[in-house]
Amino acid sequence: MIAGISGVLEARRADHAIIRVGGFSLRVFAPATTLNRLGEPGAEVSLHTHFQVREDGMALYGFSGEEDRDAFERLIAVSGVGPKIALALLSSMDARTLFKAIADEDQQRLSMVSGVGKKLAAKLVLELK
Repeated sequence: MIAGISGVLEARRADHAIIRVGGFSLRVFAPATTLNRLGEPGAEVSLHTHFQVREDGMALYGFSGEEDRDAFERLIAVSGVGPKIALALLSSMDARTLFKAIADEDQQRLSMVSGVGKKLAAKLVLELK
């Protein structure tokens, strides 16, 4: 498992960054909160990562802190929540705010995130509270 990545930021897009590590570059998907903290191309960056292997491909997800990575891993463990929705949730709020919304059963706040409807918000509260 790849637990972290350090390298030089080559590019930053809406949903991912390209990071040069040694002689090759990796595409690392990340929430907007992490991407906004990376700086400009050419900057040295370091991210905590989650490496996902599925039958249709592999993907690397990066986070500025372990708390956000752990939140991502807990979110994708919920049936019906994939990486795209987990990243959307963590793009709209950090891990602490997310889990406070879950603890407060604030389904309205959760359902304001793109891709999260009322049913999924209720399921997140039920399974993660």
